[in-house]
Amino acid sequence: MKNILILLSCILSLTSCKQKSAEVKVIETIVPEKVELNQENLVKNELKITGMTCAIGCAAAIQKKLNSTPGIESALVDFESSIAQIVFDPNFIQEKTIDTIVKSVGDAYTVIQNERVTSFKDLNSK
Repeated sequence: MKNILILLSCILSLTSCKQKSAEVKVIETIVPEKVELNQENLVKNELKITGMTCAIGCAAAIQKKLNSTPGIESALVDFESSIAQIVFDPNFIQEKTIDTIVKSVGDAYTVIQNERVTSFKDLNSK
C-alpha cells in the first residue's frame, strides 16, 4: 500500500503544471463604421484583375473583401472575364485604394486596369 501511495505521489508531481499560467492578450480590432453613401456621388468602375485561378476561391474572396469595404456600395467579380464591377463613392474611397484592397486579398492578384464607366458590360453574354 505504501508503494502505491509513493507511486501516485510521483505521478501527481510529474503531471502537475509548474509553468506559470498562460497570459491572455487582448487584441484590439478596429471595425470600420458603416458609411451612409450619397447616391448622387456613386460612380461605376470596371477592374481587370490578373492572378485569379478559380471562381469559388479567388473571385469570391475578392468580391467578399470589396463588398465589406466602407465606401463601396456593391462589387461583382467575374472569374471567367477577370472583371470586377464596382459601385462606390469616390468621396470615401479612391481608385488606388480599391487596387490595394484587391492586392490585400492575395499577392497573386493585381489590378491591371481600373477605369470609370457609365454602364457595366454584360458579363453573362459570351
